[in-house]
Amino acid sequence: MKLFVDTGAFIALTDADDENHKDAAAFYRNAKEKGTRFVTTNFVVCETMNYLRARISHNIAVLFRENLKKSGFIEILTVTPSIEDAAFTIFKRYTDKDFSFTDCTSFSIMRSLKLKGAFAFDKHFEQFEGIGRMP
Repeated sequence: MKLFVDTGAFIALTDADDENHKDAAAFYRNAKEKGTRFVTTNFVVCETMNYLRARISHNIAVLFRENLKKSGFIEILTVTPSIEDAAFTIFKRYTDKDFSFTDCTSFSIMRSLKLKGAFAFDKHFEQFEGIGRMP
């Protein structure tokens, strides 16, 4: 099984003080044990690093990125121009939602990979058609 990882999940895994830290750590451990493969995007990594830098420290943001690359458990996909165009279509269409553009790129990638689930704490992942969020 392949699962998309969103910014909120990365933050919860990285920040022991985050309200979702325990749930995120338990879910991640369990999913890894079951052989789940994880995928994310360079946009999500960027968003996570910006958050960690602003809210925790530069060092934690650097460690996050270094550990992510070393882990080998999470594939980082690059948002291509065609994915970005599809994301913009989603962004324009959903006027009644407050999806960020990064969310829309995630939805677009998930759609292209036919992924139905996201490791996320963001309610937007359950608001977009055909996607569920875990835990």
